[in-house]
Amino acid sequence: MTTPSRPESIPVAAPAPASTPAEGRLRAIVRPSRRGAAIFIASGLVFVANDALTKVLVSNVPVIDVVFGRYVTYLLALVLIAGRTTPLRLVRTQRSGLQIARGLAMFGTTATFFWALSLLPFAEVNTIASTTPLIVIALAGPLLHERITRAIVVGGIVGFVGVVVLVGLDPANLQPAILVPLGSAVCYAAFTMLTRVLRAEPPDVTVFYAGIVGLVVSGILFVAIPSSSQPMPIEWVGIGIIGVVALAGHRLLVGAFRWGRASELAPLGYLSILWSFLLGAAVFQEPVEVQAVIGALLIAGGGIMALRAVPDDDEPVSTSIEFGDPAADSGTA
Repeated sequence: MTTPSRPESIPVAAPAPASTPAEGRLRAIVRPSRRGAAIFIASGLVFVANDALTKVLVSNVPVIDVVFGRYVTYLLALVLIAGRTTPLRLVRTQRSGLQIARGLAMFGTTATFFWALSLLPFAEVNTIASTTPLIVIALAGPLLHERITRAIVVGGIVGFVGVVVLVGLDPANLQPAILVPLGSAVCYAAFTMLTRVLRAEPPDVTVFYAGIVGLVVSGILFVAIPSSSQPMPIEWVGIGIIGVVALAGHRLLVGAFRWGRASELAPLGYLSILWSFLLGAAVFQEPVEVQAVIGALLIAGGGIMALRAVPDDDEPVSTSIEFGDPAADSGTA
């Protein structure tokens, strides 16, 4: 009589160990939205440093020369760095219309901001241009279908109040020139939302289209508008540096919007005003007054409120296979 064989035991996977409170806090810190916020803040630091150099140049060099030279070096550096092996990949996009629209928005932002710097004080230009987050918060819900929490709205308002307190903008002494930085704010709001819409596109493609559109438009204006004087060699070097640094900041900005929502990141733009005042105090020995400290605290407070208001259920970020940054760190790559 044959003894029936004992059935083979089926291995049972050991239950996954429960995460500790420390691991939970770590996941909260590095969640996509906060990673996007950190990259966004870094891009703001880069752009503020670039704005300071731009302010020095446009006081002596025609604005269109600075804008055109910036786009030349911006695009040249991009092609040499990102397209040196397969440059044709930079033009491959499935959303060419939106890419061109975003490039026009970027050119409008750059040209009007540089022009404003030649007309108005640095702090006043940054104050008026900082209305961008309010425009983004107002439009991100209906246009991008993002969930706007009350804390995000309050953070945006608190941040803008801090900007006004910091620079002491006097409504009684406003002049028509303020329309120029206001136009820059509107252009940058469009640029911001289009960046979010195009987040699934390869970042270098998005950066390339912004550069090529700006180069074409600024090139036409450079030829059409005669300049009374030509930049000196050292000034051309400065313009070249502006282009390269702008490329670095732009690449960071694209990365930020691949991780975070436009409405969440927009209030953090107020921190750039804080960076500009700190830069002025540390590098140019500009005095820091009490109202500047109060305004800076309000700006930081508004930014922190917006950051802490990020919903826990972050939406998945779709990415391209070739440039899937978020997927590479999520364990799915």
